[in-house]
Amino acid sequence: MYYSALDSRVIRDRVDLVATFEEWQRVRNLSQDELSGNMSYELRAGREYLYRRTTKNGIRSTRSLGSRSDKTDAILAHYLRQKQEAEERLASLAGKINQLAAVMRALNHQRVPSIAARLIRKLDESPAAARFRVVGTHALYAYEAAAAVTFNGEMVATGDLDVLIDDRAPLRIAIDGEARGLEAIARSVDPSFQQRQKGDFRLTNKDGFMVEFIRPEARPAHRVMPGQVSGIEGDAVPAPIIGLEWLVSAPAFTAIAIDDRGFPVRMTAPAPAIWAAHKLWIAQRDDRDPGKAARDKVQAEAVLSLIEDRLPQERLDPVKHSALPKLVADLVTAGPAKADQKNLTPDWE
Repeated sequence: MYYSALDSRVIRDRVDLVATFEEWQRVRNLSQDELSGNMSYELRAGREYLYRRTTKNGIRSTRSLGSRSDKTDAILAHYLRQKQEAEERLASLAGKINQLAAVMRALNHQRVPSIAARLIRKLDESPAAARFRVVGTHALYAYEAAAAVTFNGEMVATGDLDVLIDDRAPLRIAIDGEARGLEAIARSVDPSFQQRQKGDFRLTNKDGFMVEFIRPEARPAHRVMPGQVSGIEGDAVPAPIIGLEWLVSAPAFTAIAIDDRGFPVRMTAPAPAIWAAHKLWIAQRDDRDPGKAARDKVQAEAVLSLIEDRLPQERLDPVKHSALPKLVADLVTAGPAKADQKNLTPDWE
């Protein structure tokens, strides 16, 4: 068996943790959208004016709300009250998340490596979050979380995080409101992350963990895509790889997994059936390392088995997954997940 079902106690406490995390995210997003920046009175030409200052996607803006009056006093009081209430709510929810994370550790439900989880959180917090998808082995953590199982250890063992970038629109990245790049995101998590050379697609930290930024190979290959670079000088440059266009075009699959410290992490990956089909396609390529190809097949088989057993709504659908070429889709319908099924009629159809 490729995976094991979660214990009922783990499921119960995990449900509480996920619900608390989702509420924390909701309050934080509301706070960032409506209460970010600051609001205060400033003296101009002998009169006080109420100003609202914000920074979004690296762009600072200042807006005057008028000279001081009962109306502006009420606006400021309402803003400050809402901001305080949001901060108190966030602090309370953060404390509860810490408590429930300790419960996850006590129950030994520790999954996504913390360095990968921290990187994924930073990507998810970016204004460009919708442009990033976790692919490769780490995507398995999203699929197992949605199915309330854990894959066997050897199935998820890896020392790198593959991040697929949708390059069909300009790539704009910001950290704390400032325009930054892909390398800055990685270094904000661990300052030891660095490129082998400027313009590399891979960054490695002091412990040897790698994060690789990749994108679909353009058609034709020399075509310049709007988001193939971040626009930051010397930044990491995503590597173009054939076949990734299917993963970019696939429906997004989002789940909340648990990292190895017990904390929740929101992960977005391609639809599992597409992911499995892509793995099978890679495995049968002549230029694929035989050892890696064997692992690709096992991982694909595990995900297809999981879909049949726990996620039937994620079965390959010719309409929903129309971006997948028929030749690749056929690898799923005739794939390794079907190999152990006994055929009661000859293969004459």
